[in-house]
Amino acid sequence: MESGARPVEAVCVIVVSDCERDAQRSWRAERSLLEALARQDLGEPFDVILVENERYRHQIPPDLPTLCPRLRIVFSAERQSASLKNIGACQTNAELVAVLDADCLPNEAWLRVLVAVLRERPDVSAVSGRTHYGAETSYRRALSLVDRSFDDLGRPGFTPRVSTNAALYRRSLLTRFPYPTSATPFGSAMLRMHAMARAGDVRFFFEPAAVVQHALGGWGSIRDFRRHIGYIDMMGDPRLRSIPSLLWQRFSFHGRDCLRLGPTY
Repeated sequence: MESGARPVEAVCVIVVSDCERDAQRSWRAERSLLEALARQDLGEPFDVILVENERYRHQIPPDLPTLCPRLRIVFSAERQSASLKNIGACQTNAELVAVLDADCLPNEAWLRVLVAVLRERPDVSAVSGRTHYGAETSYRRALSLVDRSFDDLGRPGFTPRVSTNAALYRRSLLTRFPYPTSATPFGSAMLRMHAMARAGDVRFFFEPAAVVQHALGGWGSIRDFRRHIGYIDMMGDPRLRSIPSLLWQRFSFHGRDCLRLGPTY
């Protein structure tokens, strides 16, 4: 599955799973994602690198490597998704590199739209689009609004942040700002975002035509997601007396998103 030398494409997609780390994996998310990548309408070949922990080497389903053209599976002793993403970035020389979590399914235009932005806008360092949980029920739409609309401008434009679960980068940005080690993937993403913001010369773009549907688990995963958000909020000031102020900031933040994008969702 780890093949030898072959032509280097201009675009590469790195896939890492941070949603299922049990000893025995179902591989449902990876299988669905690779099938979605095979349907991309980019119009040119692109590489796909799936980065996995070494313990899963002998669990790879036989059909998995056949689901997406130009797929390479790389194994590492690392377990954290942040470290696996860094390893993936070192495995390609492509000019444009997408980093995609395995539990995010892109629409067919996702890669084409993001590539077009970076090729047409040399001043943009990275670009991402809209993430949602699905529109089948009000439950999914409401959670999408609360959890995923924070980086939704509602229109194409420059934005102070880029999606942590599905974005396209210039490779130079990935090598300049590797994913830092943290207790959670959310913490790693926040630390990295702050480092890029401090640099002062990194510009992000939002393109709503590039859409991914994030997997939505049960109430346990919803609760866990909020615990991670709370952990991130308190990283700046871990004192208990900071909680009322942080709660107010969080409610105000979500309230503005609901007023701004409620009808859209």
